[in-house]
Amino acid sequence: MSCWSEMEYGEAAPRRTVIFLGAGASAADGAPVQSELFREYFRSRSIQGRVEQKMKDALQRYFDRVWGIDVDGELADTKFPTFEEALGILDIAAGRNESFRGMGDDPHATGAQKLRNHLIALIGMILDEKLPGRAARSSHHRTLLDALDRAGRLGQAAFLSLNYDTLIDGAIELNSEPPALPEYGVAFTPEPHSNGQPFPRLGLLLKLHGSLNWAQCPACGGLQLSSHHRVLNELYQAPWHSRCSVCCELRVSIIIPPTFHKVMSNFYLQQIWKRAEEELRQAGRIVFCGYSFPDADMHIKYLLKRAEVNRPGGQGPPEVFIVNRPDDRPVKKHRENDERKRYERFFKDKDRVHWTRLSFRQFAADPSLVEDRAQWL
Repeated sequence: MSCWSEMEYGEAAPRRTVIFLGAGASAADGAPVQSELFREYFRSRSIQGRVEQKMKDALQRYFDRVWGIDVDGELADTKFPTFEEALGILDIAAGRNESFRGMGDDPHATGAQKLRNHLIALIGMILDEKLPGRAARSSHHRTLLDALDRAGRLGQAAFLSLNYDTLIDGAIELNSEPPALPEYGVAFTPEPHSNGQPFPRLGLLLKLHGSLNWAQCPACGGLQLSSHHRVLNELYQAPWHSRCSVCCELRVSIIIPPTFHKVMSNFYLQQIWKRAEEELRQAGRIVFCGYSFPDADMHIKYLLKRAEVNRPGGQGPPEVFIVNRPDDRPVKKHRENDERKRYERFFKDKDRVHWTRLSFRQFAADPSLVEDRAQWL
């Protein structure tokens, strides 16, 4: 019997299929992988042409003094930090009201805070260039939504995104007529509307580390939602457009590196993580797309383990499917074996953990392929 059916293993199958979207899912639609984000910036004349000289100088100084990278040199073999590494150390410094030598030149913010804002604006610009709005119309994310919709499964799916980009957001918006917005699990101020009417909501999307299209007022705490990357670009290019309509304070982004302390310190992310745990507790199927389950992601593992152990009485463990094959390069067997072992040793019921041969593109075109035992390793 299919694991997507309403009855499985002698019990009523839980309502939800939870689909995790990792960096590999975004990469399948053209988003640069983390290790390439900064290389993309320093190679792109068009992006650098949009950046004022002070920001260029600050970024150049940061990568030179903190990471030992001469951005004016040959970059082909340069090992750049990931976005989360570069942002994470600045978050710690800002939280301690500290900085790094030679990084502070703003009397109203620490050097770490200012550099943090530069990096977040930078990722918005990079993704704005690499993922123009038209890309969402033909993305694998939209293909996945269409396939789930045709199968009558879209209403039973919840998306948990580990990415900051708005690929899945844009796909949901384009998947209905009139356009709809995802249900993010938090309330926005003002509530997004069109011609005075709230946007309809289509599908549950929980972005565990924040999103490029969210900005929060530091005074009243109100959260603003904007389409695509407009808020993040305006925070840098036209900050007067991103002032809170209630307090007139400049909103700040909600982009959190994957550190449990930072996640739990934000009111909105607390709500999202709580909702994610509730969804996972009820899930009959969990599909991990483009996520390698790294050892360092203990915050995600804690969330999953709580949901696994604290499931409602009489409810069996979920079926777990891993969709992590690359489309554009050969499979590195030793790396795949390591990732597979991480998944298998983590979940209690090893027989329900299925590593598939599928790429995100293949899964998006036909989500039912994860049921096919011929696709399991």
